Amino acid sequence: MKKVLFVALLLIICIVVCLFPVTQKHSLTISANFENTGTQVIHINNWKNWYPEIKNVYQKNPSDYHLIENPSSNTDTILIPGKKIAIYPIAPMSYSISEISKNAVKNFSFSIYPSDVPHKMNLYIVQRKPFITTIFDKDNKDNPLYALKNYLEDPKELYGYNIEISEIRDPTIASTLLNIADKDVFIKIARAVSILTHYIQQKNLIKTGHISVSYIPKGKDSLQLTVGIPVNGSADSTNNVKCLSLPAKGRVLVGTYSGKFSERNKIYQAMTRYLSDHTLSIPAQSFERYLNDSLPTSDSSEINIELDYPIY
Repeated sequence: MKKVLFVALLLIICIVVCLFPVTQKHSLTISANFENTGTQVIHINNWKNWYPEIKNVYQKNPSDYHLIENPSSNTDTILIPGKKIAIYPIAPMSYSISEISKNAVKNFSFSIYPSDVPHKMNLYIVQRKPFITTIFDKDNKDNPLYALKNYLEDPKELYGYNIEISEIRDPTIASTLLNIADKDVFIKIARAVSILTHYIQQKNLIKTGHISVSYIPKGKDSLQLTVGIPVNGSADSTNNVKCLSLPAKGRVLVGTYSGKFSERNKIYQAMTRYLSDHTLSIPAQSFERYLNDSLPTSDSSEINIELDYPIY
């Protein structure tokens, strides 16, 4: 009998210890600037971009997401099916969170502040949770703030496009430059490609990559158009065609876009943001590499491009 009581008592003690709440603290670094981080954190309506449960609900059915602001109590509440998330500001970029569901309440707090390293932010999380869960999650990675880090560090999530730094792919390009009227852009691109193709054949060169086009506005209704085809070597200039040698190991910021030609300004805007956020300088004009060599014939043409910005 005593043995049974001892075992029962030991079992009760183990359960109490396992369920006893402990404070877990953790810090991590986010590779992002202050502006982008603040935009996602201070504006509570942006939490649906990264907070996992809120994001999932909003993407499936936006009408299931409700943000309730209460200025009198300085509290924001987000309602999603089966859960209420109460957000209490403690200080700028510092919040206490209560996730309240039917059978459980989860509490944690966090603070975000600039790091001493440029383009880095520090995140500090404090969470109360049962002791048993800390054994399996020593780094507190079940906390939703890890999703904020992933969101800010993923260009596809933050800017809407895959953007990365790479090396120049085409060291030598046969190119031609034309000053044209906007309305003639598609005809002139086709004409330039024909001229370049003839030049490559005439000079016994070999095409080695995708056709590229650079568009520089020169006035209200005019463009400076540079069309290029990568080749395997250099040759002398002929009929306004010349071979350009790009810096070996030169770096480019690369973004990919698929869609209508007329809507490609979206990738330009996204990459301009990226350049600004990462304080990158541009020594030369950007250019579009047409990945399938299927050039546009109208504004509604579907294109698949890689937009390259030379950087240093």
